[in-house]
Amino acid sequence: MKKTITILLALAVVSQNLFAQSQKDESIAITIYNNNFAVVKDTRLIEFKQGKNKVCFSDVAALIDPTSVIFNTVNSSGEITILEQNYNYDLVSFNALLKRYVNQDVTIYTKGSGSDSGSIIEGRLLSFIGNELVIETDDGLNVTNRSNVANIMLKNLPGNLVTKPTLLWLVNSNTTSNELCQTTYTTEGIGWKSDYLAILNANEDSIELSGWVTINNKSGASYKDAKIKLIAGDVRRVKSANYKQRESMVLAMDSFKESGFQEKAFMEYHMYTLDRESTIENNQIKQIQFIKPTPSIATKKIYVYELSQYSYPAKGDKVKTKLEFENTKENSLGIALPKGKIRVFKRDDADGGLEFVGEDFIDHTARKEKISLYIGNAFDIVPEMKITKAKHGNNYNRLTREITLKNRKDSAVTVYVDEKVGRNQNLTIKEASIEYEMIDAYTARFKVKIDADSAASISYQVNTTW
Repeated sequence: MKKTITILLALAVVSQNLFAQSQKDESIAITIYNNNFAVVKDTRLIEFKQGKNKVCFSDVAALIDPTSVIFNTVNSSGEITILEQNYNYDLVSFNALLKRYVNQDVTIYTKGSGSDSGSIIEGRLLSFIGNELVIETDDGLNVTNRSNVANIMLKNLPGNLVTKPTLLWLVNSNTTSNELCQTTYTTEGIGWKSDYLAILNANEDSIELSGWVTINNKSGASYKDAKIKLIAGDVRRVKSANYKQRESMVLAMDSFKESGFQEKAFMEYHMYTLDRESTIENNQIKQIQFIKPTPSIATKKIYVYELSQYSYPAKGDKVKTKLEFENTKENSLGIALPKGKIRVFKRDDADGGLEFVGEDFIDHTARKEKISLYIGNAFDIVPEMKITKAKHGNNYNRLTREITLKNRKDSAVTVYVDEKVGRNQNLTIKEASIEYEMIDAYTARFKVKIDADSAASISYQVNTTW
């Protein structure tokens, strides 16, 4: 007898250990995309009895796409299947409750004023339209505005209302057991973006770059101690009928790893995985550093005066200030950079404080590609452009330009004059007063050197055909 008891106790201990281990394996994981969209993987322990079961899977995102749900058991493949699924998103609210209590008895407490403590109205709710409640009492009909209602007493909660978004499943199980199940679904209302901070050095020839991820969760659910992945890239999604929702890579690769994210190519996109769990609350904006400050990124500051066939003499023309750097390992970078805004700062030598000097957006940028930031316009470089000859035809445009660039700085500068045409046009330059280069099929670039506090002029004929 003692041996039997010992064996039974041992089996009970094993069973408890397995149950505890299964509970430990419960988890939540979320993969968030740039375009306000995410994939949620929710792993929970669910109790099943042999035969048909009704299972409530609550705490799902309010903005879930119910057609995207994928259900899998972790260990008992094929033994448990979903026969039907309903998504209940009609949550308990003032409006939802009263709509379901039409033609039922209600007790309404109205607001008082001064010495008036209010009144009690008991009767059958005939209608609830807009803000008007019509109640049939023993004394007749009572019409009450919602603004006058202090409290309403109802007998019970209607069966088809839920307190939180819930998936209701009809499940067939070939066994009676506690199973670890993973439910995967997509949801709207949560997205992420990247923001970068660049600090320009005193000589304006290098920057220190850091990056932050901002996650904005308005999906209608919280994700506690979640495993977080971010996907950067242009993932195609097609639009379909809307479902009603609830009312209401060495970066300095070592530096990148130290920030807590691991980056890798994933199909045609790039994936960034946080190497720790983190909680994302509903209606929360969370920021996580994903690029540790990386100094000594060689940067070139250039000035560019851009023109096209539609450019005519005008006051207020500006010369653009740009910062350019290479996204390479040799330049302390060399990682796929997700799209986002780069804010540029520079220290004031007088007090060491950081001052904002401009910002620009970058698109998704692969490694070994150049990044060019247009951060503002040059204050002390003034362009003046004249058109001395012009001729137009059905398929051509011919202009002769004279351009004077005045440098009011105390040091010499180089300004690039870029003459651009559209993609369906052809560009040729003639009678140029200085040399130029075609940096692509649509852009001719003149390199103009200007001494300190002086001016320089160029002229050329631009011919555009289409």
